[in-house]
Amino acid sequence: MIVTVSELVKEHEAIERELFELDTVIHSSIINYPNLSHVLKRLKTIWDSHEEKEELFFNALHEKGFTIPVKKITFEHGKLERDLDMLLRVLHSGNEDEMHTVLFKYGKDLAENIRKHMADEDWIFYALPKHS
Repeated sequence: MIVTVSELVKEHEAIERELFELDTVIHSSIINYPNLSHVLKRLKTIWDSHEEKEELFFNALHEKGFTIPVKKITFEHGKLERDLDMLLRVLHSGNEDEMHTVLFKYGKDLAENIRKHMADEDWIFYALPKHS
């Protein structure tokens, strides 16, 4: 499977749209649980596919001799995946008080961490020679 920078950047844009929706839910006075569930599931679906593509892409660059922090990227992917899974588990527990607390604390952190992770990767994408 050949993965391109433009494909990964487009997926970053799709992830950002879901993070915007997550931010909206987090900052609402009343949590719309069906919408939250929908947003988290879409984010999880996009993220799972995206991280696989990125790992292939960054490993290929590393094998070509580019200095890419593959271990750091892979570690962050795993951590972000676990954080997203935790939010989904709490959501499906049905405990609204716990969900509100967890969402406000960890949902905000998750969105911030994903954005930072993508910004770090975007820097790599834009620093690459155009033929990579």
